[in-house]
Amino acid sequence: MGKTLAELKELVFRQITPADFFNINKPPGTEDRGGGQSYIDVPVRNVELDTWHSFFANVEPTETRSGPLWNVEINSLGNLGRQEVAIGQRRDASVNIRSQKLLSRSSNRVLAWHPDHGDFPRAPADMSSAEDPRVIELTAGVRIFILKTEQDDYWAGWLRTEEIQRLAAVDARFEEMLVEPAGHLSFDPAVELDVTSLKDPFGVLPHAATEAKAEIDAEKKAPYNAKAGRTEEAIAADLFQDDSSSEEVKKTQKVIETFERNRKAVRDLKRLYKTCQVTGDDFVFSKVNGEPYLEVHHLVPLGEGGSDDPANLVVISAHIHRMLHYAVVEGIDLSKIVDDKLDFTINGETFTITWRPEHAKVISDAGGAVATA
Repeated sequence: MGKTLAELKELVFRQITPADFFNINKPPGTEDRGGGQSYIDVPVRNVELDTWHSFFANVEPTETRSGPLWNVEINSLGNLGRQEVAIGQRRDASVNIRSQKLLSRSSNRVLAWHPDHGDFPRAPADMSSAEDPRVIELTAGVRIFILKTEQDDYWAGWLRTEEIQRLAAVDARFEEMLVEPAGHLSFDPAVELDVTSLKDPFGVLPHAATEAKAEIDAEKKAPYNAKAGRTEEAIAADLFQDDSSSEEVKKTQKVIETFERNRKAVRDLKRLYKTCQVTGDDFVFSKVNGEPYLEVHHLVPLGEGGSDDPANLVVISAHIHRMLHYAVVEGIDLSKIVDDKLDFTINGETFTITWRPEHAKVISDAGGAVATA
């Protein structure tokens, strides 16, 4: 099926938190009083009410006690279908997308955000709370969004952090989606949009990503030692039997998923350090605009009660960030910082975090109480 192109003019996005995911997927009767949350809130501190009025300028709202209510015809990317969705102000602090609870008689889950239609993460049937590790893993990096085209059509979709990272590397206007829990983006000039694609509407996935993903999924389903019965010679013969093969090389890209809510602290810390606090310029590369690509790590994760305070943040390369999340990390105890430095180990190898004096003072004033490993 060929592409159908449109011009993206505006976008409203929302990070899906574990609490959101649990509430819109839990079975009826889980709550003592009724079925629980059936909506996805967008705080007005992130998307003001006037912005919603402008976003839905061609849709006449109904005025309710709580505020305006828009009934909007929304298409789902990927040719999934079209439906009328109620979006309105429920209280002063937020505008919400209604009837998104999946297991409800009144459910009107947006098709792009439906596990049966849009390949949206499916909740475990026996999940017990938003703190369920499976819920936290399923929601990591998920952003839903509603798009408005130059033709004033509305489209819904969702992406994860790695797809948005690729997109932001091409068009910096998308970077806000990586550092804010919700927001509104406006595009002038407009962005070309392929409405027939749910997972790559902006055309930024690596070449042959679909085939590569299928291979990865197949590997995940197979046991690690699935080829244990084959000799090394047999494996080598199969792997290298034709060194002149014209088969196109398939590439996959893995990018660490990050979500920093305190955008100002993240931005300012990156500008302050300009390099990795652990390895200096090693593993740090330049983005297309010439700026160094850096990430900010929460020493105590947000999902475990960590804060966005600079005392809990370090600026690191993507390589070190992944190691901190997946390797064996020991010795990070901020009460043991000496001369603005802290030695710790990753898989038994010693590394050092170095802070600027003013940053280290913030940690000292906070009591240096963070001990993560």
